[in-house]
Amino acid sequence: MEMFKIMRMAALGKPEKFFKMIAWTIIEYLLRGLPFGISLLIIWELFIPLTHPGEILNISKIIIACSGLLAGLILLYFASRKAYFASFLTGYEITAAGRKKIIKHLKQLPMGFYNSRDPGDIGAYIVTDYKNIEELTTHMIPQFFGAMAMPVILVCSLFFYNWKLALAALIPIPVAYPLLKLTNWLVMTVGKHHQKITIEAASRMLEYIQGIHLIKAFNLNASKFSRLENSFRRLKNISIKMESIPGSAIAISSIILNSGIILIILYGFRMLQSNEIPLPIYILFLVMGIHIYQPFINAITFLAEINYMKLGVKRTDSLLHTPVLTSKDNCDTVTNFNLSIKNIYFKYHNTPVIDGISLEIPEKSLTAFVGPSGSGKTTLTRLISRFWDVDRGEITLGGLNIESYNPETLMSQIAIVFQDVYLFNDTIYNNIRIGREDATDEEVMAAAKLARCHEFITSLPQGYQSMVGEGGCTLSGGEKQRISIARAILKDAPIILLDEATASLDPENELSIQRAINDLIKDKTVIMIAHRLHTIQAADQIFVIDNGKVTESGKHTDLLQQNGLYKALWDEQQKQKSWKF
Repeated sequence: MEMFKIMRMAALGKPEKFFKMIAWTIIEYLLRGLPFGISLLIIWELFIPLTHPGEILNISKIIIACSGLLAGLILLYFASRKAYFASFLTGYEITAAGRKKIIKHLKQLPMGFYNSRDPGDIGAYIVTDYKNIEELTTHMIPQFFGAMAMPVILVCSLFFYNWKLALAALIPIPVAYPLLKLTNWLVMTVGKHHQKITIEAASRMLEYIQGIHLIKAFNLNASKFSRLENSFRRLKNISIKMESIPGSAIAISSIILNSGIILIILYGFRMLQSNEIPLPIYILFLVMGIHIYQPFINAITFLAEINYMKLGVKRTDSLLHTPVLTSKDNCDTVTNFNLSIKNIYFKYHNTPVIDGISLEIPEKSLTAFVGPSGSGKTTLTRLISRFWDVDRGEITLGGLNIESYNPETLMSQIAIVFQDVYLFNDTIYNNIRIGREDATDEEVMAAAKLARCHEFITSLPQGYQSMVGEGGCTLSGGEKQRISIARAILKDAPIILLDEATASLDPENELSIQRAINDLIKDKTVIMIAHRLHTIQAADQIFVIDNGKVTESGKHTDLLQQNGLYKALWDEQQKQKSWKF
């Protein structure tokens, strides 16, 4: 039942996908035993003249047996071929479907899932865990059933010749069973620690790579990066335990099982002396006995590996049961784009971030959020786009709670331009086309022109087909930001969220991007987070957010007259203009 459960989880609820590969693997293993069976028939014929003087050796039977052996070897070739392709094609199909489902599921999870985990932990689902599942589906499970099939058939066959000696041959199996259970327990116990430390080491390695510029700047190296060094040391120690502790139990199990050959020799010899069995039967048990225990030993090894790899199956199964963002009413239509935030509260890791905010954002208006860093501005925009769900209160779009819309419908209405732009390691063309995958070449170029990036793109050797590198590392910050705006223009969503899109740019780039933003936000419902207050003077309304609350609101001139936090921020930025070095 446990094996069936593993198969069900690995195949995403369709264990029948394994049946074909298991069936062909069993046939292959049975055909592997055919040469031994035919060899025994030949030995039997050779013994007839010895045990029955006067009998003539039947050459024709031996020729027929050899012909049968040849036919069996041909069948073995075809069965092995079928088993090979059934195992690998089906196994890779299962893992490919599983990886796609994991990726799709990850996209539907709230952002809180990612913020509560190390990057290595999330990456392990696709890389480490599914590597184990791939090994499980293509090798371990079919090979385990194949290894079990051959000795079972052999033992059943031996019962027809002499049940007493066959029963004696089975004695080591129940004796070794407790060690099998112990092996599985050790694998599960040590394996959980091994899996945890492997993921931790992967996270520390990612941390080291992502911070390599700081490590180089301060002349550090891996040996001085103690978190990385310690994680690798723990991984080495647990890996040794993972191999040695269960390995000892498997070795003892092998000794116990192989002791069955001694039982067959001694007990069979006594039966031979007392004329309970003829010499050919005794030789038959000696030859067949050797091939009973080795497959069992292989099956124990397979089972130990299966028990370790099922930890990855359980992790991915647990991930797939992690609740995704769902829709309460499956609404697919947005009637208007008025946004209303009604007394919402939100905690991040039990730390209050949004504390009872209420505000109205009319359709086709420009709304700005300003305030100190960490005041909750970005979190508020993420709640509007439903990266997280609020703890209390509600956010409505067109009069409906945003939780009533299908997540895909909601996101199709929103375009986001982040402060920290991420570009995929792909062409510029494909990075812009993310905004709308069915866009034509002309539409992509039109969006690029509006975003003021067409000129620099066409100056590159490959133009729109130029690769941008991981994260867009081959482009400047201003160039990446303009590409980000181009894909937002291409998406043409009615709601635009701008998260400090010009905060870290030089004046020249800021001017180009500000012009691009002006083209982006025409006739849109726009929410802008800004630190540079001169960029939002024309906003229809400005909300000052401090410590998760709205402390001031109004137009630019109104807020200056209130003589509050906004006025203090404005005056400070005006002073900066006169700074000289």
